[in-house]
Amino acid sequence: MKTLKFLFTSTFYPPYHIGGDAVHVKYLAEELAKWGHEVHVLHSLDAYRVKRKRSSKRNEEASDNVNIRTIQTSFNLSPYITYLFGNSPAVVREFESLLREIKPDVVHHHNISLLGYNLLRKRGNYLNLYTAHDYWLICQQNNPLKNNLEICDGGLCRFCSLKRGKPPQLWRYLKGFKEAVKSIDVVIAPSNYMKQKILKYLNVKIITIPNFAPKPPNTIEVSDFSDFFLFAGVLEWHKGVTDLVRAYKEVSKRIDSKLVIVGTGSLEVKIREYIEKHRLENKVFLFGWQDHNSLYRLLKDANALIIPSIGPENCPLIAIEALSVGTPIITSNKGGLPEIVKKIDRNLIFNSIDKLKNILLNFDRNKYPPQFIKSIYEKDYSPEAFLKKYLKLVYSGLTI
Repeated sequence: MKTLKFLFTSTFYPPYHIGGDAVHVKYLAEELAKWGHEVHVLHSLDAYRVKRKRSSKRNEEASDNVNIRTIQTSFNLSPYITYLFGNSPAVVREFESLLREIKPDVVHHHNISLLGYNLLRKRGNYLNLYTAHDYWLICQQNNPLKNNLEICDGGLCRFCSLKRGKPPQLWRYLKGFKEAVKSIDVVIAPSNYMKQKILKYLNVKIITIPNFAPKPPNTIEVSDFSDFFLFAGVLEWHKGVTDLVRAYKEVSKRIDSKLVIVGTGSLEVKIREYIEKHRLENKVFLFGWQDHNSLYRLLKDANALIIPSIGPENCPLIAIEALSVGTPIITSNKGGLPEIVKKIDRNLIFNSIDKLKNILLNFDRNKYPPQFIKSIYEKDYSPEAFLKKYLKLVYSGLTI
């Protein structure tokens, strides 16, 4: 097949990132480069500097064989301008300069929340793609939770932003934003849930291609920890971690399995106090942030990974990494999570705390052989599975 030129746009890009969407961009860019394609990435260091007060730069390697263009402006103003007005002149200039310089065959937009919607407007003869890593196209908050408690079905809502202490993005109601969205040739949704959610509000061509994770290390050392359930993610309310700890507390005297929590966040102190109050120090362990090698060790040795999210998850990377090492997943019935877990066992999906407690009490690791779990990864969530669907989309789109 003909080698192509790709231009990716993404607010964040490792090592300057705060979430899994940027990691996916890096993985995809590197896979395409391995296949001989020329890949360029435009990202914003401004945005990372604005957000890094709630995150930190990890010690991660730069992308191999990927060309990086970084946006930096005086006083890191571009993210503020983009948030308020929908676009930043500095970002648009850099983007248009890259288009003239590269002449890409494919422009693939990812999380552009702090780059601006103007980048979606097509400016040449290229395939114009957008991946809906979150709900930005249809929700200013990127995570449609009404009153921070329940999944919202109301679409765009300026009052919701005011309740969260953010100015409403009035540009979302203007003609320019709507026309820019229409300029997208194909939207990629990592889950069918995301696909249906977007189609409810936008008339766009959209297909589902689940995210992928790279192959795990050939050798993964043991974690020196056994018989435990694992939570790995930010310690914030929408991840459901406090519900998980409460549910585990109620069954902790009836099961030998421990609970290991990996991650940091605003709830860390509250969770630690809860553990001490209920004397769970020998049953629940807070491990804080772990590097990737340590995380793989825990994932491989865990009885199961638990994702108890309150918010509608899309297709989280941590779930795919668990599959890649042969570990089953227990999840809430939210967003795209059930689409992954039903391939293992529908009984590992819970709608209530009582159902979660029942799963914990009756969980049998022997029912889910590692090779069975790994086969799901290979078939649906490996780099080969993703690239086969992605490149089919790209080459068919270029013939239009």
